Amino acid sequence: MFKEFISNDWVQALALLLTIATGIWFFGEKILAGIKWLIKQFKNTLALFKKTPPNPFNDQGRIMNSDRFFEQKQLLNKVFDELKKGTNVSLIGAEKTGKSSLLYHISQKAPHFIYLDMQIVHDEGDFFKALCSEIGIETCRGFELHRALRDKRYVLCLDNIGRMTNKLFSGDERMELRGLAEGADAPLTLLIASHSPLADLFYDSPLEASPLAGICQIIDMPPFSQQEVRTFIKTRLRPTGIDFTEAEIETIWQDSQGHPARIQEVAKVLYNYKDCL
Repeated sequence: MFKEFISNDWVQALALLLTIATGIWFFGEKILAGIKWLIKQFKNTLALFKKTPPNPFNDQGRIMNSDRFFEQKQLLNKVFDELKKGTNVSLIGAEKTGKSSLLYHISQKAPHFIYLDMQIVHDEGDFFKALCSEIGIETCRGFELHRALRDKRYVLCLDNIGRMTNKLFSGDERMELRGLAEGADAPLTLLIASHSPLADLFYDSPLEASPLAGICQIIDMPPFSQQEVRTFIKTRLRPTGIDFTEAEIETIWQDSQGHPARIQEVAKVLYNYKDCL
Protein backbone atom coordinates (compact mmCIF):
# COMPACT_ATOMS: atom_id res chain seq x y z
CA MET A 1 0.00 0.00 0.00
CA PHE A 2 2.76 2.43 0.96
CA LYS A 3 4.58 1.91 -2.25
CA GLU A 4 1.37 2.35 -4.16
CA PHE A 5 0.61 5.60 -2.26
CA ILE A 6 4.08 6.86 -3.03
CA SER A 7 3.77 6.01 -6.62
CA ASN A 8 0.29 7.50 -7.11
CA ASP A 9 -0.94 10.00 -4.46
CA TRP A 10 2.44 11.53 -3.77
CA VAL A 11 3.22 11.89 -7.41
CA GLN A 12 -0.14 13.51 -7.97
CA ALA A 13 0.35 15.83 -4.99
CA LEU A 14 3.82 16.78 -6.22
CA ALA A 15 2.45 17.42 -9.66
CA LEU A 16 -0.28 19.59 -8.15
CA LEU A 17 2.27 21.58 -6.18
CA LEU A 18 4.41 22.07 -9.25
CA THR A 19 1.35 23.20 -11.18
CA ILE A 20 0.45 25.70 -8.47
CA ALA A 21 4.03 26.97 -8.28
CA THR A 22 4.18 27.32 -12.05
CA GLY A 23 0.89 29.23 -12.02
CA ILE A 24 2.12 31.56 -9.27
CA TRP A 25 5.37 32.17 -11.18
CA PHE A 26 3.55 32.75 -14.48
CA PHE A 27 0.87 35.04 -13.12
CA GLY A 28 3.38 36.72 -10.82
CA GLU A 29 5.45 37.72 -13.83
CA LYS A 30 2.30 39.02 -15.51
CA ILE A 31 1.29 40.97 -12.42
CA LEU A 32 4.79 42.41 -12.04
CA ALA A 33 4.85 43.40 -15.72
CA GLY A 34 1.45 45.02 -15.28
CA ILE A 35 2.65 47.00 -12.29
CA LYS A 36 5.71 48.20 -14.22
CA TRP A 37 3.49 49.25 -17.13
CA LEU A 38 1.20 51.20 -14.81
CA ILE A 39 4.19 52.98 -13.25
CA LYS A 40 5.53 53.90 -16.71
CA GLN A 41 2.14 55.27 -17.78
CA PHE A 42 1.91 57.26 -14.56
CA LYS A 43 5.35 58.78 -15.16
CA ASN A 44 4.45 59.65 -18.75
CA THR A 45 1.27 61.33 -17.55
CA LEU A 46 3.22 63.35 -14.98
CA ALA A 47 5.68 64.40 -17.70
CA LEU A 48 2.82 65.86 -19.72
CA PHE A 49 1.89 68.12 -16.82
CA LYS A 50 5.48 69.02 -15.99
CA LYS A 51 6.24 72.61 -17.01
CA THR A 52 9.46 72.55 -19.02
CA PRO A 53 11.31 75.89 -18.97
CA PRO A 54 11.43 77.45 -22.44
CA ASN A 55 14.74 77.62 -24.22
CA PRO A 56 16.45 80.73 -22.76
CA PHE A 57 18.34 81.40 -25.99
CA ASN A 58 15.37 82.24 -28.21
CA ASP A 59 15.79 86.02 -28.41
CA GLN A 60 15.51 87.58 -31.83
CA GLY A 61 15.68 91.23 -32.75
CA ARG A 62 15.38 94.04 -30.24
CA ILE A 63 15.16 92.87 -26.63
CA MET A 64 12.59 95.04 -24.85
CA ASN A 65 12.30 93.08 -21.60
CA SER A 66 14.81 94.60 -19.19
CA ASP A 67 15.08 91.28 -17.33
CA ARG A 68 16.47 89.65 -20.47
CA PHE A 69 18.76 92.46 -21.53
CA PHE A 70 22.41 91.62 -20.87
CA GLU A 71 24.44 94.68 -19.97
CA GLN A 72 27.90 95.13 -21.37
CA LYS A 73 28.82 97.34 -18.46
CA GLN A 74 32.01 98.77 -19.92
CA LEU A 75 30.23 99.79 -23.12
CA LEU A 76 27.26 101.26 -21.24
CA ASN A 77 29.54 103.31 -19.00
CA LYS A 78 31.40 104.63 -22.03
CA VAL A 79 28.17 105.69 -23.77
CA PHE A 80 26.72 107.34 -20.67
CA ASP A 81 29.96 109.19 -19.96
CA GLU A 82 29.70 110.84 -23.38
CA LEU A 83 25.97 111.57 -23.10
CA LYS A 84 26.42 113.18 -19.69
CA LYS A 85 28.90 115.58 -21.27
CA GLY A 86 26.32 116.47 -23.91
CA THR A 87 28.33 114.73 -26.62
CA ASN A 88 26.48 113.26 -29.57
CA VAL A 89 27.34 109.59 -30.08
CA SER A 90 27.48 107.46 -33.20
CA LEU A 91 27.28 103.79 -32.15
CA ILE A 92 28.61 101.55 -34.90
CA GLY A 93 28.32 97.78 -35.01
CA ALA A 94 27.70 94.87 -37.35
CA GLU A 95 24.24 93.44 -37.90
CA LYS A 96 22.69 91.57 -34.94
CA THR A 97 25.23 92.75 -32.40
CA GLY A 98 22.61 94.23 -30.05
CA LYS A 99 22.58 97.91 -31.08
CA SER A 100 18.79 98.17 -31.05
CA SER A 101 18.53 96.44 -27.67
CA LEU A 102 21.16 98.76 -26.23
CA LEU A 103 19.47 101.91 -27.52
CA TYR A 104 16.07 100.82 -26.26
CA HIS A 105 17.52 99.91 -22.86
CA ILE A 106 19.24 103.30 -22.58
CA SER A 107 16.05 105.11 -23.61
CA GLN A 108 14.24 103.61 -20.61
CA LYS A 109 16.65 105.17 -18.13
CA ALA A 110 14.93 108.56 -17.85
CA PRO A 111 11.83 110.40 -19.15
CA HIS A 112 13.92 112.79 -21.25
CA PHE A 113 15.39 109.86 -23.21
CA ILE A 114 13.48 109.20 -26.46
CA TYR A 115 13.71 106.05 -28.57
CA LEU A 116 12.79 106.34 -32.25
CA ASP A 117 13.07 103.39 -34.62
CA MET A 118 13.48 104.63 -38.19
CA GLN A 119 12.12 101.35 -39.55
CA ILE A 120 8.59 102.51 -38.71
CA VAL A 121 9.11 105.96 -40.28
CA HIS A 122 7.86 106.26 -43.87
CA ASP A 123 9.43 109.48 -45.10
CA GLU A 124 10.91 112.83 -44.09
CA GLY A 125 7.60 114.36 -43.04
CA ASP A 126 6.71 111.25 -41.07
CA PHE A 127 10.04 111.53 -39.23
CA PHE A 128 9.23 114.96 -37.81
CA LYS A 129 5.71 113.81 -37.00
CA ALA A 130 7.12 110.86 -35.02
CA LEU A 131 9.76 113.00 -33.31
CA CYS A 132 7.27 115.65 -32.20
CA SER A 133 4.84 112.98 -31.05
CA GLU A 134 7.49 111.35 -28.85
CA ILE A 135 8.42 114.73 -27.37
CA GLY A 136 4.76 115.60 -26.82
CA ILE A 137 4.37 118.67 -29.04
CA GLU A 138 2.45 119.47 -32.21
CA THR A 139 4.10 118.45 -35.47
CA CYS A 140 6.52 121.07 -36.72
CA ARG A 141 10.04 121.46 -38.05
CA GLY A 142 12.63 124.11 -38.77
CA PHE A 143 12.43 127.29 -36.70
CA GLU A 144 9.10 126.29 -35.12
CA LEU A 145 10.59 123.07 -33.81
CA HIS A 146 13.67 124.87 -32.53
CA ARG A 147 11.46 127.37 -30.69
CA ALA A 148 9.25 124.60 -29.26
CA LEU A 149 12.36 122.93 -27.83
CA ARG A 150 13.87 126.07 -26.33
CA ASP A 151 15.10 125.50 -22.76
CA LYS A 152 14.39 121.77 -23.07
CA ARG A 153 16.86 118.89 -23.13
CA TYR A 154 16.31 115.49 -24.67
CA VAL A 155 18.49 112.53 -25.57
CA LEU A 156 17.28 111.16 -28.90
CA CYS A 157 18.15 107.49 -29.40
CA LEU A 158 17.86 107.10 -33.15
CA ASP A 159 17.83 103.47 -34.28
CA ASN A 160 18.28 102.13 -37.82
CA ILE A 161 19.23 105.53 -39.21
CA GLY A 162 20.18 103.83 -42.47
CA ARG A 163 16.52 104.22 -43.36
CA MET A 164 17.31 107.88 -44.09
CA THR A 165 19.31 106.82 -47.14
CA ASN A 166 15.94 106.13 -48.79
CA LYS A 167 14.95 108.45 -51.63
CA LEU A 168 11.98 109.63 -49.54
CA PHE A 169 14.47 111.59 -47.41
CA SER A 170 16.07 114.67 -48.93
CA GLY A 171 18.92 115.09 -46.45
CA ASP A 172 17.47 118.35 -45.11
CA GLU A 173 16.16 116.45 -42.09
CA ARG A 174 19.75 115.64 -41.09
CA MET A 175 20.78 119.27 -41.42
CA GLU A 176 17.90 120.23 -39.14
CA LEU A 177 18.89 117.53 -36.67
CA ARG A 178 22.40 118.92 -36.64
CA GLY A 179 21.04 122.37 -35.86
CA LEU A 180 19.10 120.92 -32.92
CA ALA A 181 22.03 118.89 -31.59
CA GLU A 182 25.04 121.17 -32.07
CA GLY A 183 26.30 123.53 -29.39
CA ALA A 184 26.37 123.72 -25.61
CA ASP A 185 22.71 124.75 -25.31
CA ALA A 186 21.38 122.35 -27.95
CA PRO A 187 17.99 120.83 -27.03
CA LEU A 188 18.92 117.42 -28.45
CA THR A 189 21.78 115.07 -27.70
CA LEU A 190 21.94 112.30 -30.29
CA LEU A 191 22.69 108.63 -29.81
CA ILE A 192 22.65 107.14 -33.30
CA ALA A 193 22.99 103.44 -34.14
CA SER A 194 24.19 102.25 -37.54
CA HIS A 195 26.14 99.40 -39.09
CA SER A 196 28.47 101.79 -40.96
CA PRO A 197 30.11 105.12 -40.08
CA LEU A 198 27.76 108.03 -40.77
CA ALA A 199 30.24 109.58 -43.19
CA ASP A 200 30.10 106.40 -45.29
CA LEU A 201 26.38 105.87 -44.86
CA PHE A 202 25.50 109.39 -46.00
CA TYR A 203 27.97 110.38 -48.69
CA ASP A 204 26.44 113.76 -49.47
CA SER A 205 29.06 115.29 -51.77
CA PRO A 206 32.84 115.48 -52.15
CA LEU A 207 32.75 119.07 -50.90
CA GLU A 208 30.46 118.66 -47.90
CA ALA A 209 30.89 116.60 -44.78
CA SER A 210 27.95 114.43 -43.73
CA PRO A 211 25.85 116.71 -41.47
CA LEU A 212 25.70 114.33 -38.50
CA ALA A 213 29.12 112.68 -38.80
CA GLY A 214 30.97 115.83 -37.86
CA ILE A 215 29.19 116.30 -34.53
CA CYS A 216 29.22 112.70 -33.26
CA GLN A 217 31.76 110.83 -31.17
CA ILE A 218 32.21 107.35 -32.66
CA ILE A 219 31.88 104.37 -30.31
CA ASP A 220 32.27 100.89 -31.72
CA MET A 221 29.90 98.15 -30.57
CA PRO A 222 32.27 95.34 -29.56
CA PRO A 223 31.38 91.64 -29.42
CA PHE A 224 31.02 89.98 -26.02
CA SER A 225 34.29 89.22 -24.30
CA GLN A 226 35.03 85.65 -23.29
CA GLN A 227 34.03 86.41 -19.70
CA GLU A 228 30.85 88.16 -20.85
CA VAL A 229 29.91 85.09 -22.91
CA ARG A 230 30.35 82.91 -19.82
CA THR A 231 28.35 85.27 -17.60
CA PHE A 232 25.59 85.62 -20.20
CA ILE A 233 25.18 81.84 -20.56
CA LYS A 234 25.28 81.18 -16.80
CA THR A 235 22.71 83.92 -16.20
CA ARG A 236 20.32 82.58 -18.81
CA LEU A 237 20.65 78.98 -17.59
CA ARG A 238 20.19 79.75 -13.89
CA PRO A 239 16.38 79.34 -13.73
CA THR A 240 16.23 76.30 -16.03
CA GLY A 241 17.96 73.61 -13.98
CA ILE A 242 20.23 72.83 -16.95
CA ASP A 243 23.92 73.66 -16.97
CA PHE A 244 26.70 73.79 -19.55
CA THR A 245 30.18 72.55 -18.77
CA GLU A 246 33.14 74.90 -18.96
CA ALA A 247 34.32 73.00 -22.05
CA GLU A 248 30.94 73.55 -23.72
CA ILE A 249 30.99 77.26 -22.91
CA GLU A 250 34.50 77.47 -24.33
CA THR A 251 33.23 75.86 -27.54
CA ILE A 252 30.41 78.41 -27.76
CA TRP A 253 32.95 81.20 -27.33
CA GLN A 254 35.19 79.77 -30.04
CA ASP A 255 32.30 79.26 -32.47
CA SER A 256 30.72 82.68 -31.91
CA GLN A 257 33.75 84.88 -31.18
CA GLY A 258 31.39 86.86 -28.96
CA HIS A 259 28.84 87.76 -31.64
CA PRO A 260 25.54 87.93 -29.66
CA ALA A 261 23.28 86.38 -32.30
CA ARG A 262 25.74 83.55 -32.96
CA ILE A 263 26.08 82.87 -29.21
CA GLN A 264 22.34 82.33 -28.99
CA GLU A 265 22.26 80.13 -32.09
CA VAL A 266 24.90 77.73 -30.77
CA ALA A 267 23.64 77.78 -27.18
CA LYS A 268 20.06 77.15 -28.33
CA VAL A 269 21.04 73.92 -30.11
CA LEU A 270 23.05 72.68 -27.11
CA TYR A 271 20.21 73.51 -24.70
CA ASN A 272 17.68 71.59 -26.80
CA TYR A 273 20.01 68.57 -26.83
CA LYS A 274 20.48 68.62 -23.05
CA ASP A 275 16.77 69.19 -22.43
CA CYS A 276 15.98 65.94 -24.28
CA LEU A 277 18.36 63.80 -22.22
